[in-house]
Amino acid sequence: MKNVINYYYNLYPENIFQNAEEYYFFVNNIRYTLIKYFGDEAEINRIYNMHLDMLNKNIYVHPIILNKDNKPLTYINNVPYILMQTVYYGSKITIDNIMSFANVETASTENQNWGELWSTKNDYLEYQISMLGQKHPLIRDSFSYFIGLGETAIALVNTIEKTSASNVYAHKRISKKDSTFDLYNPLNIMIDLKVRDAAEYFKQSFFEGENIETELTNYFDNSLLSNYEYIMFLARMIYPTYYFDIYEEVITGREDDKNLLHIINRVNSYEQILKKIYHYYKSFLNIMPIEWLE
Repeated sequence: MKNVINYYYNLYPENIFQNAEEYYFFVNNIRYTLIKYFGDEAEINRIYNMHLDMLNKNIYVHPIILNKDNKPLTYINNVPYILMQTVYYGSKITIDNIMSFANVETASTENQNWGELWSTKNDYLEYQISMLGQKHPLIRDSFSYFIGLGETAIALVNTIEKTSASNVYAHKRISKKDSTFDLYNPLNIMIDLKVRDAAEYFKQSFFEGENIETELTNYFDNSLLSNYEYIMFLARMIYPTYYFDIYEEVITGREDDKNLLHIINRVNSYEQILKKIYHYYKSFLNIMPIEWLE
């Protein structure tokens, strides 16, 4: 690997360390990370240009280092890699990190139709469970509850019109398990509403057994959400990504059914969190009635 780094990047580290799907090394006390690229290769130029825009706006993000051919992707044994100068790494993400990152608006007007995207995913999952569900009794017995949560989230999104919400740099997926390396990794960044990251953070924290109510209160007090963003935050809190992510790992044989138990065992307590958010909203928002949250 040293020869590859020398040849493609004109960098000469003394030692190279491997960690899962990545390599890292130091040159002049600067840390570099060489990481496999699993995304769509046609998207890499858009990602590279977006990360340049962020750097030009003094937004913390790991700079992507171009190779000797002035390209972001380097093929090593026919596998694409990207080299990044690592700005931050190691420390765990907090809700304050997420709120700070979400304050950086972008002029991008690209919008995701989450009602449509979630509906398409629900349809696919329902078809999949009809084919494979018999092999997984724990999924078979719990699936209808979580698909019902998904339908509620879709209905909620479909009742509102986008008004005064700005797009920000968000993340494809971020959680309390991740580190600041993930927070500032340009390969993990996308354009969306600022409530995306916060909702995923709170959901993961709750199902890892943490009490999130104090942090939720702090979030609502300090995040300055628009009415549209408030509703989208609740919709994202309702939509059960935490279940569907593990479900897909179980269906494809990468995890055991029992890994869903910690979620299934906490759904009643999670409903209480959703009810508190819903009733808080009703004090100042015109929100679609949700019978099971009344």
